[in-house]
Amino acid sequence: MSTSGSLNGQRSRTIASELEAFLSDIQREHGLSNNTVTSYRCDLRTAAAALTKPIETIVTSDIKAFLESRDEQPGTTNRRIASLGRLFRWAVNQGYALHNPVDQIGARHHAEHRPQPIASEAERRALDVAIANSTQPYRLIFTLLREIGVRTDEVLNLNIGDVILEPGREILLVHDSKGGTKRMVVLTPDAMPRSLRGLRSWMRDMDEGLAPDTPLFRSSRGNRASYDTLHRRWVHVCKQARLVDIVDGREMPRYTLHHLRHTAAAELIAFYPEQVVRRILGHRDPRSTRRYAEIVRAAPPNGSNSLATPRREQQAS
Repeated sequence: MSTSGSLNGQRSRTIASELEAFLSDIQREHGLSNNTVTSYRCDLRTAAAALTKPIETIVTSDIKAFLESRDEQPGTTNRRIASLGRLFRWAVNQGYALHNPVDQIGARHHAEHRPQPIASEAERRALDVAIANSTQPYRLIFTLLREIGVRTDEVLNLNIGDVILEPGREILLVHDSKGGTKRMVVLTPDAMPRSLRGLRSWMRDMDEGLAPDTPLFRSSRGNRASYDTLHRRWVHVCKQARLVDIVDGREMPRYTLHHLRHTAAAELIAFYPEQVVRRILGHRDPRSTRRYAEIVRAAPPNGSNSLATPRREQQAS
Protein backbone atom coordinates (compact mmCIF):
# COMPACT_ATOMS: atom_id res chain seq x y z
CA MET A 1 0.00 0.00 0.00
CA SER A 2 1.33 3.42 -0.89
CA THR A 3 1.79 5.78 2.02
CA SER A 4 0.94 8.74 -0.21
CA GLY A 5 -2.47 7.46 -1.21
CA SER A 6 -5.59 6.61 0.73
CA LEU A 7 -6.28 3.20 2.24
CA ASN A 8 -8.55 2.23 -0.62
CA GLY A 9 -5.92 3.15 -3.20
CA GLN A 10 -7.61 6.30 -4.43
CA ARG A 11 -6.50 9.91 -4.13
CA SER A 12 -4.69 11.15 -1.05
CA ARG A 13 -7.11 12.40 1.56
CA THR A 14 -6.16 15.13 4.00
CA ILE A 15 -8.03 16.91 6.78
CA ALA A 16 -8.48 19.87 4.44
CA SER A 17 -9.83 17.81 1.54
CA GLU A 18 -12.34 15.87 3.69
CA LEU A 19 -13.41 18.64 6.05
CA GLU A 20 -16.64 19.66 4.36
CA ALA A 21 -17.72 16.06 3.71
CA PHE A 22 -17.19 15.30 7.40
CA LEU A 23 -19.17 18.36 8.52
CA SER A 24 -22.01 17.57 6.14
CA ASP A 25 -22.23 14.00 7.40
CA ILE A 26 -22.27 14.79 11.12
CA GLN A 27 -24.73 17.65 10.69
CA ARG A 28 -27.11 15.41 8.78
CA GLU A 29 -26.78 12.41 11.09
CA HIS A 30 -26.81 14.21 14.44
CA GLY A 31 -28.85 17.34 13.71
CA LEU A 32 -26.11 19.68 14.89
CA SER A 33 -26.83 23.39 14.90
CA ASN A 34 -25.09 25.66 12.40
CA ASN A 35 -23.20 27.28 15.27
CA THR A 36 -21.80 23.92 16.40
CA VAL A 37 -20.76 23.05 12.85
CA THR A 38 -19.07 26.43 12.52
CA SER A 39 -17.09 25.72 15.70
CA TYR A 40 -15.93 22.36 14.29
CA ARG A 41 -14.99 24.04 11.01
CA CYS A 42 -12.85 26.69 12.72
CA ASP A 43 -11.01 24.12 14.85
CA LEU A 44 -10.37 21.76 11.96
CA ARG A 45 -9.29 24.43 9.52
CA THR A 46 -6.64 25.47 12.04
CA ALA A 47 -5.53 21.85 12.39
CA ALA A 48 -5.55 21.30 8.62
CA ALA A 49 -3.09 24.14 8.12
CA ALA A 50 -0.55 22.33 10.32
CA LEU A 51 -1.46 18.69 9.66
CA THR A 52 -1.12 18.48 5.90
CA LYS A 53 -0.13 14.82 5.58
CA PRO A 54 -2.61 12.20 4.30
CA ILE A 55 -5.09 11.30 7.01
CA GLU A 56 -3.96 7.69 7.29
CA THR A 57 -0.35 8.72 7.97
CA ILE A 58 -1.12 11.14 10.82
CA VAL A 59 -0.03 9.68 14.16
CA THR A 60 -0.49 10.65 17.80
CA SER A 61 2.82 12.50 17.97
CA ASP A 62 1.71 14.71 15.07
CA ILE A 63 -1.45 15.68 16.94
CA LYS A 64 0.49 16.36 20.14
CA ALA A 65 3.03 18.52 18.30
CA PHE A 66 0.21 20.55 16.76
CA LEU A 67 -1.50 21.10 20.11
CA GLU A 68 1.72 22.05 21.88
CA SER A 69 2.61 24.53 19.15
CA ARG A 70 -0.61 26.44 19.81
CA ASP A 71 0.14 27.18 23.51
CA GLU A 72 -3.56 27.72 24.23
CA GLN A 73 -5.77 27.60 27.29
CA PRO A 74 -6.82 24.07 28.41
CA GLY A 75 -10.44 24.69 27.39
CA THR A 76 -9.44 25.61 23.85
CA THR A 77 -7.02 22.68 23.62
CA ASN A 78 -9.70 20.26 24.83
CA ARG A 79 -12.12 21.58 22.22
CA ARG A 80 -9.56 20.97 19.48
CA ILE A 81 -8.92 17.46 20.82
CA ALA A 82 -12.66 16.75 20.72
CA SER A 83 -13.00 18.11 17.16
CA LEU A 84 -10.05 16.10 15.87
CA GLY A 85 -11.22 12.98 17.69
CA ARG A 86 -14.62 13.17 16.03
CA LEU A 87 -13.06 13.75 12.60
CA PHE A 88 -10.78 10.72 12.93
CA ARG A 89 -13.61 8.49 14.19
CA TRP A 90 -15.49 9.46 11.05
CA ALA A 91 -12.37 8.81 8.92
CA VAL A 92 -12.00 5.32 10.39
CA ASN A 93 -15.66 4.56 9.67
CA GLN A 94 -15.18 5.77 6.10
CA GLY A 95 -12.12 3.57 5.62
CA TYR A 96 -9.75 6.52 5.26
CA ALA A 97 -7.69 5.59 8.34
CA LEU A 98 -6.95 2.41 10.30
CA HIS A 99 -7.10 3.98 13.75
CA ASN A 100 -7.87 7.20 15.60
CA PRO A 101 -4.59 8.85 16.72
CA VAL A 102 -6.48 11.12 19.10
CA ASP A 103 -7.53 8.15 21.28
CA GLN A 104 -4.12 8.27 22.96
CA ILE A 105 -4.39 11.95 23.90
CA GLY A 106 -5.95 12.86 27.22
CA ALA A 107 -7.79 16.07 27.98
CA ARG A 108 -5.79 18.96 29.38
CA HIS A 109 -6.58 19.79 32.98
CA HIS A 110 -8.04 23.20 33.63
CA ALA A 111 -6.71 25.48 36.23
CA GLU A 112 -9.30 25.80 38.98
CA HIS A 113 -12.24 27.43 37.24
CA ARG A 114 -14.86 29.29 39.19
CA PRO A 115 -18.23 29.98 37.59
CA GLN A 116 -19.17 33.60 37.13
CA PRO A 117 -22.85 34.13 37.89
CA ILE A 118 -24.18 37.68 37.85
CA ALA A 119 -23.67 38.60 41.48
CA SER A 120 -25.59 41.87 41.65
CA GLU A 121 -29.28 41.46 42.40
CA ALA A 122 -29.98 44.86 40.84
CA GLU A 123 -28.29 43.80 37.59
CA ARG A 124 -30.15 40.49 37.54
CA ARG A 125 -33.45 42.30 37.95
CA ALA A 126 -32.53 44.82 35.23
CA LEU A 127 -31.79 41.95 32.84
CA ASP A 128 -35.05 40.21 33.75
CA VAL A 129 -37.02 43.36 32.92
CA ALA A 130 -35.17 43.84 29.62
CA ILE A 131 -35.72 40.17 28.70
CA ALA A 132 -39.43 40.45 29.52
CA ASN A 133 -39.65 43.43 27.13
CA SER A 134 -37.95 41.59 24.25
CA THR A 135 -39.90 40.44 21.21
CA GLN A 136 -40.58 36.78 20.52
CA PRO A 137 -39.07 34.28 20.01
CA TYR A 138 -36.09 35.89 21.70
CA ARG A 139 -37.94 36.68 24.91
CA LEU A 140 -38.62 32.98 25.45
CA ILE A 141 -35.13 31.92 24.36
CA PHE A 142 -33.51 34.31 26.85
CA THR A 143 -35.94 33.17 29.54
CA LEU A 144 -34.94 29.53 29.08
CA LEU A 145 -31.26 30.46 29.23
CA ARG A 146 -31.78 32.67 32.26
CA GLU A 147 -34.02 30.37 34.28
CA ILE A 148 -33.07 26.80 33.33
CA GLY A 149 -29.39 27.23 32.48
CA VAL A 150 -29.32 25.13 29.33
CA ARG A 151 -26.63 25.98 26.81
CA THR A 152 -27.34 28.40 23.98
CA ASP A 153 -26.86 25.75 21.30
CA GLU A 154 -29.19 23.43 23.16
CA VAL A 155 -32.01 25.98 23.18
CA LEU A 156 -31.59 26.89 19.52
CA ASN A 157 -31.56 23.19 18.61
CA LEU A 158 -34.91 22.42 20.27
CA ASN A 159 -37.69 21.03 18.08
CA ILE A 160 -41.43 21.10 18.67
CA GLY A 161 -41.37 17.41 19.59
CA ASP A 162 -38.86 18.12 22.36
CA VAL A 163 -41.46 20.02 24.39
CA ILE A 164 -43.82 17.94 26.56
CA LEU A 165 -46.34 19.93 28.59
CA GLU A 166 -48.73 17.30 29.87
CA PRO A 167 -50.08 18.24 33.34
CA GLY A 168 -47.67 16.87 35.91
CA ARG A 169 -45.22 15.87 33.17
CA GLU A 170 -43.64 19.06 31.87
CA ILE A 171 -40.36 18.16 30.20
CA LEU A 172 -37.79 19.48 27.75
CA LEU A 173 -35.83 16.88 25.76
CA VAL A 174 -32.50 18.64 25.33
CA HIS A 175 -29.93 17.64 22.72
CA ASP A 176 -26.70 17.77 24.70
CA SER A 177 -24.33 19.92 22.64
CA LYS A 178 -21.25 18.41 24.30
CA GLY A 179 -22.14 14.75 24.69
CA GLY A 180 -24.26 14.42 21.57
CA THR A 181 -27.00 12.64 23.53
CA LYS A 182 -30.40 13.72 24.83
CA ARG A 183 -31.30 14.47 28.42
CA MET A 184 -34.61 15.18 30.10
CA VAL A 185 -35.06 18.47 31.92
CA VAL A 186 -38.09 18.44 34.19
CA LEU A 187 -39.76 21.86 34.30
CA THR A 188 -41.14 22.83 37.70
CA PRO A 189 -43.31 25.83 38.61
CA ASP A 190 -41.28 26.66 41.71
CA ALA A 191 -37.88 27.03 40.00
CA MET A 192 -38.92 27.69 36.38
CA PRO A 193 -42.26 29.53 36.39
CA ARG A 194 -41.55 31.95 33.55
CA SER A 195 -40.18 29.20 31.31
CA LEU A 196 -43.30 27.08 31.86
CA ARG A 197 -45.68 29.96 31.19
CA GLY A 198 -43.71 31.03 28.14
CA LEU A 199 -43.56 27.53 26.65
CA ARG A 200 -47.28 26.91 27.21
CA SER A 201 -48.16 30.16 25.48
CA TRP A 202 -45.67 29.53 22.66
CA MET A 203 -46.94 26.01 22.01
CA ARG A 204 -50.58 27.15 22.02
CA ASP A 205 -49.76 29.57 19.22
CA MET A 206 -47.98 26.94 17.11
CA ASP A 207 -49.72 25.31 14.15
CA GLU A 208 -50.91 21.89 15.34
CA GLY A 209 -50.05 20.37 11.97
CA LEU A 210 -46.32 21.04 12.25
CA ALA A 211 -44.04 17.98 12.32
CA PRO A 212 -42.25 17.12 15.60
CA ASP A 213 -38.85 17.84 14.02
CA THR A 214 -39.87 21.42 13.15
CA PRO A 215 -37.53 23.92 14.89
CA LEU A 216 -39.14 25.32 18.01
CA PHE A 217 -37.63 28.73 17.36
CA ARG A 218 -37.55 30.04 13.81
CA SER A 219 -36.47 33.26 12.16
CA SER A 220 -38.80 35.46 10.13
CA ARG A 221 -37.67 33.46 7.09
CA GLY A 222 -38.80 30.19 8.62
CA ASN A 223 -35.28 28.87 9.28
CA ARG A 224 -34.00 27.79 12.67
CA ALA A 225 -33.13 30.85 14.75
CA SER A 226 -29.41 31.53 14.50
CA TYR A 227 -26.79 32.30 17.11
CA ASP A 228 -25.70 35.47 15.30
CA THR A 229 -29.19 36.96 15.43
CA LEU A 230 -29.60 35.89 19.05
CA HIS A 231 -26.33 37.60 19.95
CA ARG A 232 -27.45 40.84 18.30
CA ARG A 233 -30.66 40.70 20.31
CA TRP A 234 -28.64 40.05 23.45
CA VAL A 235 -26.61 43.21 22.86
CA HIS A 236 -29.90 45.10 22.65
CA VAL A 237 -31.12 43.51 25.92
CA CYS A 238 -27.91 44.59 27.68
CA LYS A 239 -28.33 48.12 26.38
CA GLN A 240 -31.91 48.21 27.63
CA ALA A 241 -30.69 47.01 31.04
CA ARG A 242 -27.89 49.60 30.97
CA LEU A 243 -25.32 46.86 31.33
CA VAL A 244 -22.98 48.01 28.59
CA ASP A 245 -19.38 49.13 29.06
CA ILE A 246 -17.13 51.15 26.77
CA VAL A 247 -14.09 49.09 25.71
CA ASP A 248 -11.59 50.64 23.28
CA GLY A 249 -14.21 53.18 22.28
CA ARG A 250 -16.88 50.54 21.56
CA GLU A 251 -19.98 49.51 23.47
CA MET A 252 -19.64 45.97 24.85
CA PRO A 253 -22.20 43.98 26.83
CA ARG A 254 -21.08 43.55 30.43
CA TYR A 255 -22.23 39.95 30.36
CA THR A 256 -22.31 37.18 27.77
CA LEU A 257 -25.10 34.71 27.09
CA HIS A 258 -23.08 32.12 29.00
CA HIS A 259 -23.34 34.26 32.13
CA LEU A 260 -27.06 33.45 32.09
CA ARG A 261 -26.22 29.75 32.41
CA HIS A 262 -23.87 30.41 35.33
CA THR A 263 -26.48 32.57 37.05
CA ALA A 264 -29.29 30.05 36.57
CA ALA A 265 -27.09 27.26 37.91
CA ALA A 266 -26.26 29.19 41.06
CA GLU A 267 -29.96 29.88 41.65
CA LEU A 268 -31.08 26.31 40.91
CA ILE A 269 -28.79 25.06 43.68
CA ALA A 270 -31.15 26.82 46.12
CA PHE A 271 -34.01 24.59 44.91
CA TYR A 272 -32.46 21.23 44.16
CA PRO A 273 -29.71 18.86 45.34
CA GLU A 274 -26.47 18.99 43.40
CA GLN A 275 -27.16 15.75 41.51
CA VAL A 276 -30.46 17.13 40.19
CA VAL A 277 -28.85 20.40 39.07
CA ARG A 278 -26.11 18.38 37.44
CA ARG A 279 -28.68 16.57 35.29
CA ILE A 280 -30.44 19.81 34.38
CA LEU A 281 -27.19 21.44 33.27
CA GLY A 282 -25.77 18.37 31.56
CA HIS A 283 -22.54 18.37 33.55
CA ARG A 284 -20.50 15.22 33.11
CA ASP A 285 -18.13 16.08 35.95
CA PRO A 286 -19.90 16.52 39.32
CA ARG A 287 -17.20 18.98 40.33
CA SER A 288 -18.57 21.44 37.77
CA THR A 289 -21.89 21.51 39.63
CA ARG A 290 -20.32 21.51 43.08
CA ARG A 291 -18.60 24.81 42.38
CA TYR A 292 -21.98 26.54 42.18
CA ALA A 293 -22.95 25.15 45.57
CA GLU A 294 -19.67 26.47 46.97
CA ILE A 295 -20.42 29.93 45.61
CA VAL A 296 -23.88 29.95 47.16
CA ARG A 297 -22.59 28.73 50.52
CA ALA A 298 -19.91 31.43 50.52
CA ALA A 299 -22.37 34.24 49.72
CA PRO A 300 -23.58 36.50 52.55
CA PRO A 301 -27.01 35.18 53.60
CA ASN A 302 -28.86 38.50 53.24
CA GLY A 303 -26.50 40.54 51.15
CA SER A 304 -27.73 42.61 48.21
CA ASN A 305 -25.61 40.48 45.92
CA SER A 306 -26.68 37.14 47.38
CA LEU A 307 -27.48 34.29 44.99
CA ALA A 308 -28.56 32.05 47.84
CA THR A 309 -32.15 33.28 48.02
CA PRO A 310 -34.47 31.42 45.62
CA ARG A 311 -36.12 33.37 42.83
CA ARG A 312 -39.54 34.73 43.58
CA GLU A 313 -42.57 35.21 41.40
CA GLN A 314 -42.28 38.98 41.68
CA GLN A 315 -39.56 38.87 39.03
CA ALA A 316 -40.65 40.19 35.67
CA SER A 317 -42.58 37.66 33.64
